[in-house]
Amino acid sequence: MENTVKKLIDQAAHWVGYLEKKSNAHLDDFTANAGSNNYTCFARDYKAHTCGNYQAQPWCAIFVSEVFVQAFCLDTARKMLGGSLYHYCPTGVNQFKKAGRWSQTPEPGAVVFFTNGQRAYHTGIVMEVTATKIKTIEGNTSGASGVIENGGGVCQKTYSRSYGKILGYGLPDWSLAVKAGWQQENGGWRYYLDDTGEPIRNAWYEDNGRWYWFDGAGMMVTDTWYRYKGDWYYLGSDGVMVKGQQTIDGKWYIMDDEGRMQTEPITLTPDQNGALRWPGLAE
Repeated sequence: MENTVKKLIDQAAHWVGYLEKKSNAHLDDFTANAGSNNYTCFARDYKAHTCGNYQAQPWCAIFVSEVFVQAFCLDTARKMLGGSLYHYCPTGVNQFKKAGRWSQTPEPGAVVFFTNGQRAYHTGIVMEVTATKIKTIEGNTSGASGVIENGGGVCQKTYSRSYGKILGYGLPDWSLAVKAGWQQENGGWRYYLDDTGEPIRNAWYEDNGRWYWFDGAGMMVTDTWYRYKGDWYYLGSDGVMVKGQQTIDGKWYIMDDEGRMQTEPITLTPDQNGALRWPGLAE
């Protein structure tokens, strides 16, 4: 759960310093076209995800919803927020309460809701909790002290845990979070696809130009030969498919640009500096 909470908080923190826009231009830029008309990339994406057009309207709840989508994908974000994305703070409160995920005790990753005495009117994500204070990341606020419910930017804030405007906290069900990317598990490594939350199994996967093979349990294979479609490949100690000239168990091998072990006679010729290379290998 710790990594999942951190993923959410890191995603929210990425947006600190973002300023709302005066028009629909430059929505993804942090500071360009800054204004006070409540145009944001979050409202644009929220419309794509819900068909609800709330551009040019207060966007603190939309910010929270879209940060969850960015961190965990759309379907998972809906579930973690109690059933659906929301743009209206009272809706978020009701969803968490209905899901049995409402609390008066803060925790990192919780969604904090503030009250104006009549209803929830502002929200954010809790990033840190101490014995006396909470630190948050909020959209549509400012760095001024206290709740600023239409401040125009994404900011970090600090409140006393006894602050009278705190209504309560929605607690996401972290067990619903879809795993994504590299995960160290069961003494090895798996790679989870963002769109499905499932690990790669019995397949190659390319990551940053490096190729890996994952077995039927989804574990990255290391330090072994692997035969695939009639060709032999070697997976190094880091799991990366090796290429070029290699010494493995005291023997010399040559792998081509696609990692295939070469079995036909090969002529090595020196370059202008006297270094031997095989013409079939890239520079």
